[in-house]
Amino acid sequence: MKLSVIIVNYNGKKLLKTILDSIGKSAFKDFEIIVLDNASADGSQEFIRRNYPKAVLVENRENMGYSGINNALKHCKGEYVLFLNNDMELPRECIGNMMRKIEKNSSIGMIAPKLANFYDKKLISGGTWLSRGFYNGHVKGDFNSGDLTVPYLGVGLIRKSIIDKYGYLFDPDYFIYGEDVDLGLRIRLLGKEVLFSGDAIMHHMHAYTTSKSMASSRTTYLMERNLLTTFFKDMPLSRILLYSLYVFALRLAAILKDTAFFNFPAAFARVKAVSWVIFNFGKVLSKRKETQRHRKATAKFIMEVFSENHLFKKKFIV
Repeated sequence: MKLSVIIVNYNGKKLLKTILDSIGKSAFKDFEIIVLDNASADGSQEFIRRNYPKAVLVENRENMGYSGINNALKHCKGEYVLFLNNDMELPRECIGNMMRKIEKNSSIGMIAPKLANFYDKKLISGGTWLSRGFYNGHVKGDFNSGDLTVPYLGVGLIRKSIIDKYGYLFDPDYFIYGEDVDLGLRIRLLGKEVLFSGDAIMHHMHAYTTSKSMASSRTTYLMERNLLTTFFKDMPLSRILLYSLYVFALRLAAILKDTAFFNFPAAFARVKAVSWVIFNFGKVLSKRKETQRHRKATAKFIMEVFSENHLFKKKFIV
């Protein structure tokens, strides 16, 4: 078995047919499908059992967020793992294009696909950015751009050996948001890269609706908490000493901006996130000890994916 495909699902019964049927039509055939269900209440589990009996259904007893995907890993037989959201559609050549590249280049730890909006194919991600202040996002792109190295992506094809080394795909304490940034940096700690593939296209539905709504305070809290944890968990010590003031200054600026615009729930969420990291710093250091134990890369190599070019520009999400 070359590849294990994991789909994370939570109340996505209406979405599952699209993604499962598209995977079934893939030109690449040496794979298994695992659906990780986060205690859905919409009948997703029975839908899978009835319509896709060959798929392995792994059921979490509660909604564990995207980090719940870790419970599917022990069922993976593949040398590689393709992890996906349930709100996607894969063109026929997508998986094969990613497999060919990762098998030819040992320096690649993960292949990230180009994401096009399912509803408006003109909206295309040109990759991701990550600033030294630990804010992040997508940038616009087009179908003609080639491959490039990116700091992270929330879906993609990864070597199973990398997952085995850390013992998890996504940090189990993150729940959701920022878990992909942590994964990208942990791949980089090993001296490997996340390659954004210009000819591996996936169609993504999610942000067509969510990008139009204001993020909740819960989202703000989880994003801030997880990104700050990742900063102390994965960054070289020299860069932590160099950028800590910058990282916290940006949070203070965001809190002041939220307060000035009377967005008190968001301001409180940021304060709560910073407080969590401070009062749980021992736990964060334990995480750091474990990740740094596997580090092979130099600080210079790790920092090559950071950029401030997009920090103060509007995020673009597909």
